[in-house]
Amino acid sequence: MQELNIMSEGLVSDTVDNEALAENSFKQMVAYLENILTRQLERVRNYDLDGAIALAEEANDLAVSIGREKILERPDYADEHRRIKKLYKDLCLIIASERQEVGEKLQQIRKGIKALGVYGDNL
Repeated sequence: MQELNIMSEGLVSDTVDNEALAENSFKQMVAYLENILTRQLERVRNYDLDGAIALAEEANDLAVSIGREKILERPDYADEHRRIKKLYKDLCLIIASERQEVGEKLQQIRKGIKALGVYGDNL
């Protein structure tokens, strides 16, 4: 009977260790996602689109894993959830702003080409 108790205690401590390892892994995943998004935001601000796209792919894979485990839905991850949500929002705002800026520049280029065409026709 005592041997059974020792074995049971061993199983409980293994379970606790596995849970602690899993929780530590979740914390690392969330922290890494936050790090990737911060770096991606910096790359977008610096017009490094290739770097931002590479980070987006990495962030997406990690976000899928985090979402599957529903980590950010847990109350003890509320702060991380808020920060990550804000990073995604900031990325979307910057990308939308850049898209508008590019659209305006394209419009200016089209006007310039049109003006050159009119000038060329008058020669």
